[in-house]
Amino acid sequence: MVNVIGLGAIAGLIPVYLGILAALFLGKVLPRTWEGGLIGVANGVLVYLFFDLMHEATEQTGARDVVSWVVFLGSLGMSFVGLVALESSQVFGGRSGSRILSLPYMIAVGMGLHNLGEGLAIGASYASGEYTLSALLVAGFGLHNGTEGFGIVGASGKTPMSWRDVLLLGLIAGLPTCVGTFLSGQGVSPYFSICFYALAAGSLLYVVLSLTVMSYTATRRVQVAAGMFAGISLMYVTAMVLTLVSGVRS
Repeated sequence: MVNVIGLGAIAGLIPVYLGILAALFLGKVLPRTWEGGLIGVANGVLVYLFFDLMHEATEQTGARDVVSWVVFLGSLGMSFVGLVALESSQVFGGRSGSRILSLPYMIAVGMGLHNLGEGLAIGASYASGEYTLSALLVAGFGLHNGTEGFGIVGASGKTPMSWRDVLLLGLIAGLPTCVGTFLSGQGVSPYFSICFYALAAGSLLYVVLSLTVMSYTATRRVQVAAGMFAGISLMYVTAMVLTLVSGVRS
C-alpha cells in the first residue's frame, strides 16, 4: 500500500508542485504584457480538463440507468450552479477569511477530483500486477499534471500568492492522486466515479467562465485566445504521448 500511495505522489503531488513553481517563476521573469497570454494558457488547460471530465462521466452513465442520470446531473448542477450562487451571495472575495473560496482554490479542487480518477487507474494497474503499465501511467500522468500548475497560478492574476497558498493548493490538487491509488484497492462504486467527475467538471466550468470574463478584454482578446490554444495544445499533446506509450488515455 505504501508503494501504491508513493506512485500516486510521484504522478500527482510532486508534478503539481513543480508546475506551480514553474508558473510562478515565469510570471516573475516574463514582462507584464504576457499576462493575458498566461491567463489564456491557464484557461486552455481548464477547458481541456472540463471536456475530459465530461467524457469520463458520461462514459460511465447508462441510457437505461436512470440513477446514473440523477447522479451526473445532480453533481454537475450542484458544483456549477452552486458556485455561481455562492458568488452571487458575495461569499467569494478578497478577505483572508474567504481566500479559500478564491479562483485558484476552486481550480485546485476541480483538478484534485480529476486527479483522483487518475490515481484509481494507477492503483488498479498496480494491484493487478501490471507493473510496467503502472510505471508508464505514473510517468504520463506526471507529465500531464505538471501543466496543471499553470491553471492554478494563472487564475490568481495580480494577487500575490504566499508560500502557504502554494503548499495548500498543491495538496488540494495533487494529494487526491494518492487517495485514488488507495481507493482503487477497496472497490469503488461507478456512481462514486460519476459523482466526482461531474463535480470536478462543474467547478472547472465555473472557473473557465470567471477567467474569461476577467481576461477577455478588447485589448487582450488575441493574446488570450492564443494562450488558450497553447494550453489546450499542451494538454492534448501530453495526453497523446501517454496514449502512444501506454495505450491508456489520461
